[in-house]
Amino acid sequence: MANEFSPQARKGLVLAGLIGSAWLLTLGLGFSLPLHQTSWLLIGCLVLLRSFLHTGLFIVAHDAMHASLVPDHPGLNRWIGRVCLLMYAGLSYKRCCRNHRRHHQAPETVEDPDYQRCTNNNILDWYVHFMSNYLGWQQLLNLSCVWLALTFRVSDYSAQFFHLLLFSVLPLIVSSCQLFLVGTWLPHRRGATTRPGVTTRSLNLHPALSFAACYHFGYHREHHESPSTPWFQLPKLREGSLI
Repeated sequence: MANEFSPQARKGLVLAGLIGSAWLLTLGLGFSLPLHQTSWLLIGCLVLLRSFLHTGLFIVAHDAMHASLVPDHPGLNRWIGRVCLLMYAGLSYKRCCRNHRRHHQAPETVEDPDYQRCTNNNILDWYVHFMSNYLGWQQLLNLSCVWLALTFRVSDYSAQFFHLLLFSVLPLIVSSCQLFLVGTWLPHRRGATTRPGVTTRSLNLHPALSFAACYHFGYHREHHESPSTPWFQLPKLREGSLI
């Protein structure tokens, strides 16, 4: 039946649900923690977990951009992508789709919005360039409204401000660095590969480490060669490919 979900879609939806649910649960946990009574080790672990789950939201949205999350249900596919990007950083699904399509059509060229054609591969300049193509005034306004709502939900504004910094702002910054480093700078930096005709390389990571690094986003050459393959199938695709 046309309305049934394929095995790929079912697995993608289950994983997306787990990531989204864990993101919401850890957000509630973080904001309920009495910081003055909580060890910094626990706080640090929760920040790292929140950062990893935050990256997961973008990875789910990234699959939606490639219509590989729910291939046979385009409306649901787009809706989940929009929700994940809003939760991630108030991002525009339409803008992200447009930029990411250009990245795949002409990687590492002047047409690629993710690529910084600089002579010294300066990572900070490249990061700023990368972020500027996705964060505009509308996105910053959306994000500010969400953060304000989280901050002023109770009377103790000062305490909530520190919770906001630790469990919303910091995970977003860490996540953006993770996505940029593993998914853009390392695979696409100048000199990353010297093979003729090959511009994108994959990181040589064990699947467990690849998942921890960025949901297998480091298997970047495989992703460019098969954009419709969802993130959780990239390790199998890599095993069967000639690197």
